[in-house]
Amino acid sequence: MAKHRETAAAVRMNQSLIEQQKSLDQLEKLRGYRDDYVVQFKLKGQSGMSASRLQDYQSFVQKLDRAIDEQVKTVQNMRIKVGEHQWAFKKTNSRKKVVEKLIEKSKQQEMLVEGRKEQNEADDRVFKGSTFD
Repeated sequence: MAKHRETAAAVRMNQSLIEQQKSLDQLEKLRGYRDDYVVQFKLKGQSGMSASRLQDYQSFVQKLDRAIDEQVKTVQNMRIKVGEHQWAFKKTNSRKKVVEKLIEKSKQQEMLVEGRKEQNEADDRVFKGSTFD
């Protein structure tokens, strides 16, 4: 059961890391597209353009800026989500380790008890063997 929880937490963490990377990639694409668009705008502006065309460019750049702002928020939310999933994974992983340590300690105690029992039996055989001599 603990292994299942750990696996599920690892899957959620991995999925959130993938989503975060996709969000970052999208943000970089938007920024690159905006930069390219501004360069084109400047080049076309040097050769002259109509006021309506200028307004269209400015309007589109503003829309790109808003899209970039929204994507930045998405990236920030994804960072939070990744952090939460990493914490959950560490928590389930640490619980699993505690259980494994308890099991290992129990096995060691059983081995110690068994070893003492065998030693006592061996001592008894030696003792019984020496009393018959």
